Amino acid sequence: MREDLRRQLEREVRLQWLKRAGGVAAVLAGLVAAFWFEGLDASVTTRKVPGTVTAVGPYNGKSSLTVEQGLTVDVRLDDGRAAQVLVAKSTAPHVGDAVEIAEHRHGTGRTDFTWR
Repeated sequence: MREDLRRQLEREVRLQWLKRAGGVAAVLAGLVAAFWFEGLDASVTTRKVPGTVTAVGPYNGKSSLTVEQGLTVDVRLDDGRAAQVLVAKSTAPHVGDAVEIAEHRHGTGRTDFTWR
């Protein structure tokens, strides 16, 4: 085999190997980023925020048990934000009630609320 032809073949084999290695590296980097993001979202700080109940309605969920036992409550927080929480019917919330709900801030910036 001629020397220049051998060099061309070796170059092509090397390029194919680098393409495959790059693909594997990209997949691994994606997995690492996904696990990092998942861990970041798992870090939560909780604080209680006061507000006033503005609306009470039925819960439209998938489980018949939660539909029977749950209510959807809209709360206007004292800082001006609005929140919607799921509560048990046994707590009997009424429009105009002053309540304190829990605000959960995740490491990613996502915020959700629960009835406390």
